[in-house]
Amino acid sequence: MISITTTPNETRPTGGIIPAVQVAATLGALALPIGNLGKLAAFAAIWTVTFRRASFRELVCYAAICTLFSVMDIMAVHKGVFRFADPDVAGLPFWEFFMWGFLVLHVLRTVGGPPPAPRLRLVVPLAVLFAAPFSTIADPTLLLAVSATLLAIALVFLHDRWDIRYLGYAILLGAAFEYVGVWSGQWEYPRHPIGGVEPWFVTMWGGIGLFARRLILPLLSKSTPPSPDEVASSAG
Repeated sequence: MISITTTPNETRPTGGIIPAVQVAATLGALALPIGNLGKLAAFAAIWTVTFRRASFRELVCYAAICTLFSVMDIMAVHKGVFRFADPDVAGLPFWEFFMWGFLVLHVLRTVGGPPPAPRLRLVVPLAVLFAAPFSTIADPTLLLAVSATLLAIALVFLHDRWDIRYLGYAILLGAAFEYVGVWSGQWEYPRHPIGGVEPWFVTMWGGIGLFARRLILPLLSKSTPPSPDEVASSAG
């Protein structure tokens, strides 16, 4: 059975084999010339088999993540940040509306680790600031510079070993999806950089990994440690 299970202090990863199969199968379906509805059906089958069970919290988070990233994707496409080769609705293919929820849950289940203490007053503003450039800045050089700066600022405050693990794994996952997607003709970047993928993908995916742990993981965990504010209040 593959699902996020928690002890009072830790969310356990699912292991290496099943996540690797899940990613490989999803990338294969992404690259296949089976049409957008065919891809969506293939993704649904792959994710159902490899996730097997999802908690109510996971389903809610999945829906919220898909909604948020779909809006951001639509804004980015309209700004000319990138474009899909075969869009269906608002510049996006059908399957893109369901992809980001999978990616975030995959990262959380694969890396696992202890849920961090909630620090919403810090993390939410950092996350909002970090996300904004990806749907508002079209110039790739400026986008790289701004997103790298904002990610560096976030890492000043959020940099324990699990933060770095999430950041690193998300970058590796992002590289796989970006290059397979571009090289198989699913989407493209207008400037057509060397290799087909803009360098700012590193900061974008790294930030997704970092904020997935800091914002989403506590929501999926049955028990999280108290926040620093709660500790100070109880001590007083």
